[in-house]
Amino acid sequence: MRKYLYKIILFFVAIMLIFTSSIYAEEIKQSKYKILIDTNEFSLYVIESNTFKVVKRYPVALGKKETPSPIGCWKISSKALKNHVFGGYWLGLNVPWDTFGIHGTNRPDSIGSLSSNGCIRMYNQNIEELFYMIDYDTPVIVYSGPSWIFSSYVRNINPNDKGADVYEVQKILNAMGYYNGPFNGIYDYPLIKAVQRYKMDYGFDYENYTLDMKFLNSIGIYKFE
Repeated sequence: MRKYLYKIILFFVAIMLIFTSSIYAEEIKQSKYKILIDTNEFSLYVIESNTFKVVKRYPVALGKKETPSPIGCWKISSKALKNHVFGGYWLGLNVPWDTFGIHGTNRPDSIGSLSSNGCIRMYNQNIEELFYMIDYDTPVIVYSGPSWIFSSYVRNINPNDKGADVYEVQKILNAMGYYNGPFNGIYDYPLIKAVQRYKMDYGFDYENYTLDMKFLNSIGIYKFE
């Protein structure tokens, strides 16, 4: 059963990578490893790019519901030695709406739970090993299912919220011709105006800026069984 589930995960990862830019796809091709973080299993996998063989699996802690980890496809954009709460090592991600990374911890009891401010925590001996395995631009897929809506982070989205859910709404409303602001994952003024225009056109209360499940369904975001 685990092997079957793992094949499904890789299928969805492949689909996600198809929709990345050609430049990013070339970086993925050249990278020795990929990192897959499964938010349902609280596990980080190191996968050989050429063979898709899992070479390492580590337990992790993830972001709390109010400070979610960034679901999506990213890459390692920085590496640093950081002590104290970071456990000695930091692998930064190129997430546009905030600072996120993979690092160690001074709270090893938190591993396996939703307890961070959005970063991915590892045991200190594990992040040390990972740090020296992984190069800049290594692809990192934070996976929860076909989209963030299958994760523990489903919420009503309000102005000033940040996250993968806001990022996806921006992209969809842009494709529909309502949003022309930056894809930064932040529910700020440009997105508020786009939401207003959409809600006026489709009979929603345009003075209510909350994006609930009814709104998400209306733009094509569904959680199917």
